[in-house]
Amino acid sequence: MKLMNHLYMVAGVSLSHPFDAAAYLIEGETGLYLLDCGTPNGFTQIVENIRSLGFAPEEIRCIYGTHGHYDHVGAAALFRQKYSCCLMIHEEDAWQVESGDPVRTTGELLYGNPFPACNVYGYLKDGEQIKFGNRISMSVIHTPGHTRGSVCFALDCDGYQFLVAGDTIWGGFSEQIGSDAKQWMDSLDKLTAMHFDGFSFGHVGANVIADADRRIMDAKRQFGVYYNPWFKVMKEDFRY
Repeated sequence: MKLMNHLYMVAGVSLSHPFDAAAYLIEGETGLYLLDCGTPNGFTQIVENIRSLGFAPEEIRCIYGTHGHYDHVGAAALFRQKYSCCLMIHEEDAWQVESGDPVRTTGELLYGNPFPACNVYGYLKDGEQIKFGNRISMSVIHTPGHTRGSVCFALDCDGYQFLVAGDTIWGGFSEQIGSDAKQWMDSLDKLTAMHFDGFSFGHVGANVIADADRRIMDAKRQFGVYYNPWFKVMKEDFRY
């Protein structure tokens, strides 16, 4: 689904597989780039979505991961194997991706599947600037809290400031995956000190959420009010 010029949503619960977090395709001047890439379960459909938009997956140069979880970068090894594209992620989450840790990646913990280990090509750094051409550029914002290596991507799409928040907004909290409430609140303070025209988060439908500054501030106001011990494990079916 096209969100704006040269930016598309290619994965998510309504586009590929129920396990998949939102993933985005950027059409750069010299190739294609993914922001997150979904799960092995949704890989075939994600590739088909990319082709249906008129793009060749063979042109994907790199995957930029918001953090090292199965629903966000579980398919990275498949993309690397089939299309030779590299994975970039923050150093704090790189080890769990490279080892396929079943808990820290949430692969077995939440989804009941092994995480296909994937070599990390390089580390994303806070404040890093990436230019794709076609009047699109991106800043990396290190936002630990959900995981230690969580990042957000602040896109400048021809003057429109669009935040890809991953699970920094509305993500789950668990000490098993390295969540830290103090770091997370600091990260939300960082985001609310910035300006965005629109945003998206990890588990959202195919759209751009407007009124971003107020909505992100409202999310911060709700953070930590009431932790949910009944978080649903995706690999199980429950009756309530």
